[in-house]
Amino acid sequence: MVELFAANIHQIAPRAEELIALLDAERQARVRSFGDSRSALLTLAAGLLLYAVFGEQTRHSRFERGRRGKPHLADHTPFNITHAGDYAVLALSAQPVGVDLERFRPIDWRRISERFFHPIEREYLANSIEPERDFFRIWTLKESYLKAEGTGFSVSPASFAVLPEGEHNAKFIGETNYRFTRIPAFPDYCLSVCALEETVADSVVLKEF
Repeated sequence: MVELFAANIHQIAPRAEELIALLDAERQARVRSFGDSRSALLTLAAGLLLYAVFGEQTRHSRFERGRRGKPHLADHTPFNITHAGDYAVLALSAQPVGVDLERFRPIDWRRISERFFHPIEREYLANSIEPERDFFRIWTLKESYLKAEGTGFSVSPASFAVLPEGEHNAKFIGETNYRFTRIPAFPDYCLSVCALEETVADSVVLKEF
């Protein structure tokens, strides 16, 4: 089963200087490079989730990258991290997994979809009763797929289509072994998971530090 864990930056902010010591040296340097900013807290939150799930291993084991650049621990345990707004989320699986989080917000979704969405997805938005929210749903589904594959944007997001289906699922247009799930994790956020495993947790475990 794909497990999901989250951290809220407002919960960790008061103890940020103390908690940063739990991270590996590379991530500590990355956090400090952002100064006193939201990006620093989100990077810290992601590191704390790694520590909460993998323990001391994250401080002493080397993070490596696959041939497509996707990070993993030296023992190749599949995981993926996303962050947006006030939250960082970690997905843990026994097989390749991708996760993406976005906060619903005003955005020029028409211009972005023209560049990054498949024609089938653009048609879906044209017929949607809430196109702005469906834009984010499709975006997170596409991102989760690219992250599960480990390709990032080396594969054009417009080259494939994924459509929301029902309240929590999605449909990939074409052939794939991946399954897509949309999780109602936090109000005003959209969270999507792409995984080879059949079962995905239906809620997110919010970690406190």
